[in-house]
Amino acid sequence: MSLRTLLLCSLFLLTAPALAQEGAAGSARGRALEPEVTEHGLVYRVVQGDTLSQIAERLEVPVADLLAMNEGLEADRLSVGQELRINSGLRRVRHVVRAGEALSRIAARYEVRVADLLRWNRGLRRDVVREGRGLVVFTAVPTSRSRSVGRPYAGSLVAAAQLPPRHPAYVLRTPSRAYGTDETVRWLVDGLAHVRAEVRHTPRVEVHDLSRRRGGALMGHRSHRSGRDADVAYYRRGCGAACDFRTITAAQLDVARQWALFHHWLEQGRVEAIFVDHSLQRALYEYARSQGVDRRQLSRWFQYPRAVENRHGVIRHHPRHANHFHVRFVCPDTDEECR
Repeated sequence: MSLRTLLLCSLFLLTAPALAQEGAAGSARGRALEPEVTEHGLVYRVVQGDTLSQIAERLEVPVADLLAMNEGLEADRLSVGQELRINSGLRRVRHVVRAGEALSRIAARYEVRVADLLRWNRGLRRDVVREGRGLVVFTAVPTSRSRSVGRPYAGSLVAAAQLPPRHPAYVLRTPSRAYGTDETVRWLVDGLAHVRAEVRHTPRVEVHDLSRRRGGALMGHRSHRSGRDADVAYYRRGCGAACDFRTITAAQLDVARQWALFHHWLEQGRVEAIFVDHSLQRALYEYARSQGVDRRQLSRWFQYPRAVENRHGVIRHHPRHANHFHVRFVCPDTDEECR
């Protein structure tokens, strides 16, 4: 073997491993350009030579979002094979804190945890939230297309959502009078489904009027004009497969199921008012108290034990509500013309 051939063979043996490693890394980098779809959402696996800024640029995701979505991630300490979550199908929202708004209510609005809000927003404190502060939120809650305009007694509805005509938790009377905001429809269905999931053998309840497709005057009602109101039958003892609209007494009210529904909405800050006949409020109040709800909280939520003339409380009296309750949901955060 000539000296030249021997030198070439030696050079090949020395450089082959490095070339193979570089090729493998390049190949891996090529495969990793696209995030993987996993049960937890989109995931990117770090390959050799990656930096966080390069990953962010390649995937068109802000570095700040990658840091927010991946707890404990350090920009200068990536390791090969490390998994990075990429929004996981969530959208990024900037929420501006309103006066008196608590983190628990903001978390409920976007269906996330308070702990998530604290992690996504550096310097945010659980006990102090400054009005006007912008919070970064990653949420699966869809963007609202609908708009509630004006007041329930003098308003209208734009791009309305219709309550699904068929659902295991309720019976809908008139689909043409069952329109509301995206939030009204979602929260109404969510609440009734919650009771069905929490309490075994829960019957369906009748749902009557929400609003017309474009809102405005609705025959038989002074309100129901802006897509935030709904009339629903009470859960009643022994009502069979479905609870219909009929006048009941406190003894006939299924307080466990009815409170499960009201408490679900109240705890998440989703209701502005729930109109319930004064004669039925005591049974609900005492049941809630027996479940450990604080008296001060009950005082904020209930008109009872105040007199029927006192308009205090979220759950309060309104004439002709002994055969059904009337729920009015809060104005959606996105609806600036809602009053």
